[in-house]
Amino acid sequence: MLTDMLSLLLFSGLALSASTYPVLTYSTYLRDSFTPKAIATDSFGNIYMTGNAIVDPATSQSTVLVLKLNPQASQYLYVRYIGGSVRDSANAIAVDAAGNAYVAGSTTSPDFPVTSGGNLGTPPGLSSPRSFVVKLDPNGGIVFSDLLGGSAASVAQAVAVNPAGRIIVTGVVGDGTGPAFPSTAGAHSIANTANHPYLLELDPTGTKTIFSATGIGGSALALDPSGNIYVAGSTYLLDYPTTPGTYQSTFPVFRICAAPPCSGTFQGANQYVTKVDPTGSTLIYSTAVSGNGNSVNAGLAVDAAGNVYLTGYAGPTYPYTVTPPAIPIGPVNSIFFFELPFLSKLDPAGKSLLFSVPVGGAGVQAGSHGDVYVSGGAGAGLAGTFGIGNNLPALTNVPAECLPNDRGIRSAAYVSEIEAASGILLGSQFIGGSTLATAAIALFGSTVWIAGAATLPDFPLTANAITLPGFGPSPVSGAYLGAIDFSQPQPSAGTPQIFCIVDSADLAPVAAAARNQLLTIFGTSLGPPAGAAASDDSTTILAGVSVNFGPLSAPLLYVSSTQINFAVPLADNSQSFATMQLTVGGVRAAPRQLPLTFSNPSLFLNSAQSQVTSFGSVVLALNADGSINSAPSPAALGSAVSVFVNGGFKPDRWFARSLAEFATLNGWSVTGLVPANPFVLRVDLRVPSALVNNFSCPIAAPCAAGFTLYEVGFVADGQIVSGGKAFGGVVYVDRTK
Repeated sequence: MLTDMLSLLLFSGLALSASTYPVLTYSTYLRDSFTPKAIATDSFGNIYMTGNAIVDPATSQSTVLVLKLNPQASQYLYVRYIGGSVRDSANAIAVDAAGNAYVAGSTTSPDFPVTSGGNLGTPPGLSSPRSFVVKLDPNGGIVFSDLLGGSAASVAQAVAVNPAGRIIVTGVVGDGTGPAFPSTAGAHSIANTANHPYLLELDPTGTKTIFSATGIGGSALALDPSGNIYVAGSTYLLDYPTTPGTYQSTFPVFRICAAPPCSGTFQGANQYVTKVDPTGSTLIYSTAVSGNGNSVNAGLAVDAAGNVYLTGYAGPTYPYTVTPPAIPIGPVNSIFFFELPFLSKLDPAGKSLLFSVPVGGAGVQAGSHGDVYVSGGAGAGLAGTFGIGNNLPALTNVPAECLPNDRGIRSAAYVSEIEAASGILLGSQFIGGSTLATAAIALFGSTVWIAGAATLPDFPLTANAITLPGFGPSPVSGAYLGAIDFSQPQPSAGTPQIFCIVDSADLAPVAAAARNQLLTIFGTSLGPPAGAAASDDSTTILAGVSVNFGPLSAPLLYVSSTQINFAVPLADNSQSFATMQLTVGGVRAAPRQLPLTFSNPSLFLNSAQSQVTSFGSVVLALNADGSINSAPSPAALGSAVSVFVNGGFKPDRWFARSLAEFATLNGWSVTGLVPANPFVLRVDLRVPSALVNNFSCPIAAPCAAGFTLYEVGFVADGQIVSGGKAFGGVVYVDRTK
């Protein structure tokens, strides 16, 4: 039986050993058409986010969006759009002690709103962006708004504010087709500013430049209590200044290419960090932190002692102080080298690399109690797509089915706490998702707030969060906001832990779930070690395990310590969300909020077929003789094939007409719709007597062997159904018979 096949999918996860226990206390798909780039908190715990919002879907025109939420992120305190008529982008945000927010980025809008008095930059053009900095008061009103850099094209990438209220901005200058970025007397400067960074300071009114330095700066910025300025970034140029006696006073020289056969090469990216005095004139130290391969910085933090922490992604030659996970090597000297995350610590003099460990990659914050927090992702830099996420120290306890793979998961997010003295991993919180990528983190007490972007809300949702009023199964780009509290007490042994919830058919993470849809939970302490299967389709308590959606009990098919298969109960169709509560032996897991939708169809995949073709995974299909469709047992032309559909199907006449419409376009015909059980629909198809579309031989080897891989899918309730959803699904057809 099909349910028996599902119950054979047994998986295990390793127990997390950590001196602190992180808990995901807030997690939401905050709003759509918004890509966050930065996040900050103030002294009261209010949360500030900025990024880019699509205001015209037809042209993809974007503008700057700034949000302020209360400390619980349960209420918007203000929502502010800033921009002109063309394109505006925010990259950074900082908040002062009074709750004023400073936003920096770039604009190509000639009518970008600028307040009088500054006159620090000329209006931009379509190919000549200008850096900007905007100050908002605690209520979101504009205090001042300035363009920077005179007539030079530039992009602001980071911003900070010191205790005196002066604003420090850093970024990069354009490609040199226009004037040079202006510098001030006494500040560090270079003659040719094209493609080089800049660093400047404005007075508290935003009307006067205190200093403007060129040739130094970066994409990340931090200050210490003495007013010294730290900048970090990555550069393809070899003339960025370094100082003698530092950790790496010479940039590695190496060539990379875009793709084989490497007919053209160019210098790869090197990471650097620079400490500058408060006047912008003296380099206290400046050093590269790089290997003989791309090293891309994504964050910088400085602790009270002046130690520097860097995070980002790098190639296999990055200077790790521990043995990093093995990763597959792409073409030699190619940008397709797979990348790993890093967290590196430099001493206060910039002379010694104290540790460098493979964790983080997308933001870093230094705590006040000897700890460092980083966010990151599996799948970033291509590595996780090929199973590298399974080897990252921060993710060794996460079941492989929750990590990026070659089917339904492209990137998944996590947050970790690191012991600052040693680089030892203290604890990690896996967030998951299929497309979730974190952009920045902010620290308030023991709580780490993270901002990111995703195209599906298929990560954990907490019940106390602001979100959209409803979700469908279709992708839509939007913002993620989450909070992890690292001060929670260690749970008792045997407390169930959910790592991910996936569609039982194709193992894709679940965004909106349909009534009667079969889902699978992966985690630890979920049920009995030996596993137990239900004897019918209506069992709601199995080996002490229950799954409830509000007052409704979910039918259970299989339970074990690492996996639960269940069906979403038939909730009221008017509900947009339901709180899912897992209970194991009387002990409750953290509740999950699941969006509900009317239909979310998917094809069951053949889990025994590890091959993933250019058209997707192999669909679980039965040939006319009852054998499972496979390369050794393909379907004959003109024969019958049965596939199986999950996801709250509705087998009425409208559904059948949609199937017939697909069949007309692809040469297949639908011969039957039969419920395989109360949760799964069997769809009987007739293979075309001749292969009529352009996909009759997608790859050479199957054709040479006498069969072809044929893409299968259809329309149900207005949605295209295909195995692995975004990646399609295929069956084997013998083209010779």
